Amino acid sequence: MDNKAVGRFIAKLRKSRDLTQNELAEKLNISNKTVSKWETGEGLPDASYLPELAEVLGVSVDEILNAEFKEEARIKVEEVANEKNLLNIYNICFLISCFVCGFGALLGGFNEIYSMFSFKILFYTHWEIIFAAVAFGCIVFGNLLFYISALRLNVIYPKEKIILLSYKKAFSLFMISVVFALTFVIRIIDHYLWLHYTELMVGALIYVVLIVLCVVVSKKIEKKYRDE
Repeated sequence: MDNKAVGRFIAKLRKSRDLTQNELAEKLNISNKTVSKWETGEGLPDASYLPELAEVLGVSVDEILNAEFKEEARIKVEEVANEKNLLNIYNICFLISCFVCGFGALLGGFNEIYSMFSFKILFYTHWEIIFAAVAFGCIVFGNLLFYISALRLNVIYPKEKIILLSYKKAFSLFMISVVFALTFVIRIIDHYLWLHYTELMVGALIYVVLIVLCVVVSKKIEKKYRDE
């Protein structure tokens, strides 16, 4: 039995599970120095630790001692790595979506409110039209990016888990995006009524109501899918 080969194999399995030496040691109730000795080939796991070590790393005892995968274990490790990659992509896409939608909401909201107080004529300048178009494009792109990244998770998760993972993020993007939609509607209404502050107060009230609705719906979604 090659101690160093076994140690490299244990280290590879640990890293594929995204565990540090400390975290693996805690799961086995041993010191991280013991794990380090295993991985450097200075010693082998005691027979009493092997079953639990194999369970934590997702392989069999024989595979650890032989320092090689059976086909089923190799596939399992690849699935774990694939899951981690997809989740990383999903989280990165969400951050990008928040930034893009936030930029679109701020640009569009400021553009519509400024135009409402400055111009009596609807779409008075070409800049107003350009800013509104850019804001709309950013919001559409941001939401599409998030929903596509969430749909890709169906490769590794069932629908229920994707919903539990995504619904809060989806509501957050919705609340960011709706800022531009509300200010755009207010701008259109203002063209005919010219009330300014009254319309803004009504828009703010609608936004608060939407937040409350999102909170209520999110709690119902969480209760429904966690109970199943």
